[in-house]
Amino acid sequence: MESGHLLAVFALVAALPLVYATPACALEHDMLNGAWLYQAWLCVDGPNHGWIYSIAPPGIPQQLKMFKVELQSFNPVPPYAATLNCYEQFTDVGNGVKPGPQYSWHFKQSVTLNAGEFTSNTSDWAIAECPPIKNFGQQPSTTPPEVLIYVAWNFWFPSMRTATPFAPFLSANPAASAMDGAVSSLRPKKPKRG
Repeated sequence: MESGHLLAVFALVAALPLVYATPACALEHDMLNGAWLYQAWLCVDGPNHGWIYSIAPPGIPQQLKMFKVELQSFNPVPPYAATLNCYEQFTDVGNGVKPGPQYSWHFKQSVTLNAGEFTSNTSDWAIAECPPIKNFGQQPSTTPPEVLIYVAWNFWFPSMRTATPFAPFLSANPAASAMDGAVSSLRPKKPKRG
């Protein structure tokens, strides 16, 4: 084995403890401003409920509004039902309000999703302008139990078969696939010069 390969293997082994050093039940997850896709493990630990902050990206009716998707309950046995609430911030990002629990939120909608289910674009959740979400199922052997929740403003959710739910996926490109970086064929074509 070449020394470069050995060095890479040793670096990977050295980094593994850092991956597992993440505190259990991280509560707050922030999507990057302008991101269309995100995933996070959420849990409920006593009075603490995990949540995802999301600023709606430009180009959609909710653009620049701030939302919070909060896990209310999770049943860690099949079908892994997760109940989530959607809140909208009273003042939007365009007025300089930063994300944080100290700001005023108002309730928009609640939904219960089993593993593999998502909020369709005709659901009450979507009609309330909440970020499209999908329940991706349970994190095995965690205390408290965790559920993987995807936010996809473009409704492009990975399938249960192809997803690798380990690290959060971020994308500022609405035409990028969550799992393989494929580019949508729906992207506008450049006009031909004649």
